[in-house]
Amino acid sequence: MKNKMICALLTTVMVLSFAACGSQGNGAASAESTVTSESGAEASTAESSAAEASAETTTEVSADAANGTSYEDNFAVSTEDAAAFAKKIQDAVAAEDLNALADLVNYPVYVALGDGSVIENREDLIALGADKIFTPELKDSMANADLSELSPSMAGFTLYSTGDGPNITFNVQNGVLGISGINY
Repeated sequence: MKNKMICALLTTVMVLSFAACGSQGNGAASAESTVTSESGAEASTAESSAAEASAETTTEVSADAANGTSYEDNFAVSTEDAAAFAKKIQDAVAAEDLNALADLVNYPVYVALGDGSVIENREDLIALGADKIFTPELKDSMANADLSELSPSMAGFTLYSTGDGPNITFNVQNGVLGISGINY
């Protein structure tokens, strides 16, 4: 019986420590006190503390999303935020500003030049050159894209003006919007 109780407490502590990863406070200290104690009441208190810490973390993520600094996924991005990000893409393409465009990318990024390739970092994207990236077709497609038509999907948002023309896809990665593909 005693072995079963200790095993149950250790399992509870392990689950709670995974649930409380990254939260502030001394949740680990309360979990450690649960290990040393065989009281069911203390285990219950530790579970309550972990639940509170989890609720605080969820609230923090929701607050970040409301501030526009962090998103859970593509479907958490407001229409206004998606349109504002798409406008930054349009402006960078219109100005043929490769540095500004590179700043909007979440690396690695797929660029469909030739056979297509995955660009691992900003330097490699810049090395392709503005003349290769800013084709007349891409510039026309971005200039005529309807920002009010953006809708989220699992892949993200696709900015384009015609069905078969060049497009730029952007999505949420690590909580932020960024370009994930440039397609010609």
